[in-house]
Amino acid sequence: MNVLLLSNSAPNYFHFFNALVQCFAKAGANVAVAVDSAFSREENGLDALGFEVHEFSAYFATHQINRQILIKYADYDLNGALLSDFERAEVYDIWGDGVDVDFYDRLKSALLSFFETLFEQHDIDVVIYENVSNAFAHFALYVAQKKGAVYCGIGGSRLPGRFTITGDPLADDGTAKSFADIRGGQLTMPPALRQWAAEYIANIETVVPDYMKINGLDRIGLIKRYLRRDRLDKLKSLLRHAFDSRTKAYQMGNPLRTHVNLFLRNFRRRFKIGLVQRLYQAPVEGEQFLLYPLHFHPESSTSILAGTYLDEYEVIRNIAFSLPEGVRLYVKDHISACGYPSLDFYHRVRRLPNVRLLGPNEPTKQLIKASAGVITLTSTVGYEALLLKTRVYLYGRVFYECHQGVTRIDNPARLRELLLAGMVKPVDWDDGYNIDFVVAYYLSTIDGSLNLLNRKEEATILAETLYYKIHQKLIQNI
Repeated sequence: MNVLLLSNSAPNYFHFFNALVQCFAKAGANVAVAVDSAFSREENGLDALGFEVHEFSAYFATHQINRQILIKYADYDLNGALLSDFERAEVYDIWGDGVDVDFYDRLKSALLSFFETLFEQHDIDVVIYENVSNAFAHFALYVAQKKGAVYCGIGGSRLPGRFTITGDPLADDGTAKSFADIRGGQLTMPPALRQWAAEYIANIETVVPDYMKINGLDRIGLIKRYLRRDRLDKLKSLLRHAFDSRTKAYQMGNPLRTHVNLFLRNFRRRFKIGLVQRLYQAPVEGEQFLLYPLHFHPESSTSILAGTYLDEYEVIRNIAFSLPEGVRLYVKDHISACGYPSLDFYHRVRRLPNVRLLGPNEPTKQLIKASAGVITLTSTVGYEALLLKTRVYLYGRVFYECHQGVTRIDNPARLRELLLAGMVKPVDWDDGYNIDFVVAYYLSTIDGSLNLLNRKEEATILAETLYYKIHQKLIQNI
């Protein structure tokens, strides 16, 4: 097996993935590494692994646009794949004003040429990384698909104690296929698994997905985050790259500048949160409403899975002016994102007709049960709503879209008629249907609690624990 590891500046992720590919190497696999920048190469300790390391930023610095390779891959959504990193660059002010139209063509050309060269040089069978979450990974996926290789995107799931391996996030139909087979009688599940699913649904009001327990994004304090001994080593590393280009290492930009911007973003959030809290409103008893949960940005759940609707204010405004008479829209802030949007964003949402802005600590499950439906991009709240027998109106792409309680919003201009039809339609799925659905989702996941934020020692143990399961899954697909 020939493995290509992708590596970038995602904090701590490299501990798990470095250890995982070392497990593959010990089992006889040939491993090569593709890294986004010199800074990530250094920070992630890639040269110490003993594998051949290929650095994209150095490749990109001298690359000239190859129009032929853009034509070769024209059937793929190359421009759409840039959105995730564009959003990240906008939020963190990574590129500044240093890019033009040709920059994007050169970036697409360079990414495709870079990965084609690596696939040919190392005869790659498998790409290993997290779920596709950025252009670096997205273009590696495209080349893998063209070359007949497997993309192994490792990430968490909504089920506690289980994780997923996905390829193309926009064509992830594992749950839908298993669900159709179960409902059609082609697949019979053990009673013990159905019992587990029934108990899980019965306790859904208290279940918290693993990723929400570990991401730490709800903590707004600055002292514990930044006044740590290991931050001194990070500062030294940043200073070594103080004069790096803001565009050659296109994901990270200039590391020092980008990290300063990250700090300032968290600093502003810390001191803005009090002002935001004053804008929150309370639910009104007896009021008919739809629930819209805000999302965290930047994140693949929005920029990859709901990119067309990335501007949430525009989405909310369209909903507000499409509501049936007498219905409110409750916009609930996200516990991990509250305070990051501008004050202007919050004020604009509050000014919309029919809209109430709710704080992140309002009881989500109770709101779901009291609502006339949940309307969302890709949120976990939509999944929970279905299990609580509440109808969902969905903009993005997500594993639960195959559930009959979901109404896809393919054309926002038709939203009002979709809402009018959906809100008078009785819930037409029962406990058995939901149990079948959860079982199908279970079958698309793998046993194991995945924490990609672990430090080196814990990450190494986790990688060694999960290696066999990941290897077996890949063997089935190669």
